[in-house]
Amino acid sequence: MEKAPSKYFVLVGVFFTSLSSIIIRMSQAPSFVISFYRMLFTVLILLIPVMMKERESLKNISKKDFILCVLSGMFLALHFASWIASINMTTISNSTILVSCSPIFVSLANFFILKEKFTSKIFIGISMSLVGTIIIAIGSTGGSTSSMMVGNVLAFMGAIFVAGYLVIGGIVRKSVSAGAYVFIVYSVSVIVLLFMCLITDTPIYPYSPKEFLLFLALAVFCSILGHTVYNYLMKYISATLISISTLCEPIFASILALIIYKEVPSIYTLIGGTIIMSGVFYYIVSQNAIKIKG
Repeated sequence: MEKAPSKYFVLVGVFFTSLSSIIIRMSQAPSFVISFYRMLFTVLILLIPVMMKERESLKNISKKDFILCVLSGMFLALHFASWIASINMTTISNSTILVSCSPIFVSLANFFILKEKFTSKIFIGISMSLVGTIIIAIGSTGGSTSSMMVGNVLAFMGAIFVAGYLVIGGIVRKSVSAGAYVFIVYSVSVIVLLFMCLITDTPIYPYSPKEFLLFLALAVFCSILGHTVYNYLMKYISATLISISTLCEPIFASILALIIYKEVPSIYTLIGGTIIMSGVFYYIVSQNAIKIKG
């Protein structure tokens, strides 16, 4: 029997994905380019391990699962393209808060499409987290009004796209290994992002060594240790639980922004963050519908 990992392991993925906004803010490259190289380096890092261990899984994947993987890769590419663009147009708090609204869309999709039971505990966890998110959003300021509005919309779109990616991952990971799944999804996202660069006349070269180091850092820390952890856990844990846990991301990102960029969190962030963390903790501890395979 395969031993299921601890559900608290999801917080490891949350921490590393929270580094994204901090690293992206350091880059001067266009958002499409950042997204493209992040996923390209991720695929290159995974290439040898996947070819060594997952070759048979890739050969035996069904047509239906492959199509779903392609669709998931498209959602992931759109998520990165929209959310990364938002980071330099609004505050880090706004961007990470709004993109973390994905549980709304994940829960709705799982309820209507997968008929996943919507328990009172799920409702309480989501409600507490969203109340905290709204409080933080109310207190977030900075930047020009028009720029922030566009940035906020892009971040919210990122939440919709990542919800599609999480829901599909929850379906496919029941029958496809983590290595095979992420390799196909990440490869598709590279192709989609390259196409976006080409149709928008965004140059993918040249960029400074510093930029390429930042792209590599995003691949290693945020994609491999962040998103890949999520995809590994999707076989054992509900996509709703994973998406709710990502609401911790604004808290980690705000703390890092305080240390690195001297962005002092407001009282709204402190109060809202406490509520979010409480909601996430309540959901992880009390939810009894975790899907374990073995």
